[in-house]
Amino acid sequence: MNFLQRLKFYGIGFGLGLLIIYATFGTRSCVSINEYKMQELVFKKFELDDLAKCKLKCLIKNEALLKIELRHFEVNYGLSDVHKKPYGEYFIQPKKEFEQKYNYKLIIVEKDSTSYINDIQITNNTPCNCK
Repeated sequence: MNFLQRLKFYGIGFGLGLLIIYATFGTRSCVSINEYKMQELVFKKFELDDLAKCKLKCLIKNEALLKIELRHFEVNYGLSDVHKKPYGEYFIQPKKEFEQKYNYKLIIVEKDSTSYINDIQITNNTPCNCK
């Protein structure tokens, strides 16, 4: 068997191997723990406290827009208390590339099937008389 025949034989085997790998794994993507937790929190039903609703009005946003914008946020596990009893608290902040665009941070309490927001921290000098 000369070199070209071996190369052709190797190429056929390599191609079949690639097809098997693609059929097995498809177009799966890797999702980090942080991204997975954000997806989990966002897809749950939202409940906002009265203070959070007031601050959301100061930011000129509604719940639907907040859910859409949370795609650009991440969980800061250093400031979160995920093992708090009875429900864990997650400190949510904008990703580095979106810090200038979004001027708020929030804490989401993860209840069984609900993401509960009791306060929104406005980071710039947006006037708000909520107490």
